[in-house]
Amino acid sequence: MRTPLPKAGTVNVGLTSPSSSEQITRFGGMPSAHMSQNDSPITNPQLKYMIATESVGPFRVTGLRRAIVSLRAVLAEVPRDLPDLLALLSSAGIEVNRLQRGSRTKVSNHAWGSAIDLRVDGTLVPFGASYSLKGLDALVPYFNRAGWYWGGGYRSAGRADPMHFELGSVLMKGITR
Repeated sequence: MRTPLPKAGTVNVGLTSPSSSEQITRFGGMPSAHMSQNDSPITNPQLKYMIATESVGPFRVTGLRRAIVSLRAVLAEVPRDLPDLLALLSSAGIEVNRLQRGSRTKVSNHAWGSAIDLRVDGTLVPFGASYSLKGLDALVPYFNRAGWYWGGGYRSAGRADPMHFELGSVLMKGITR
């Protein structure tokens, strides 16, 4: 069920989204030498070493180990309050090595394996949508408490990304070169 995006200041309180420049510094360079809008293999040896494929409960993901551990903990909390929601969730990807949509220079946080796009009951909310889904809305407090930034809170024109959750800057600070 579609829902309106929340008012500014009601989600992601106290959280920030890591910038491309922060990530490049943190991981000692770009994820790969040639970045584009299309997924390509990670070639940065430091980052590549930190990527794993593991189960997070309802599905398997490939991403930054720290993101996987945190995601698994977030999803483990959901059934206590929302027992039917977990079975409806699926991943549209964590580690997708590409630039941000519409950019020729900014690296997507998916390229670092630190962001996930979620489907609810097979439904994927497109990038730039002016709405969310009831199931995604229900997940926001769990992710925010764990330090994840929700893309539905992006306020730049046309940049809302309600299916997108990423490790916030504070969680990323523990990962250094």
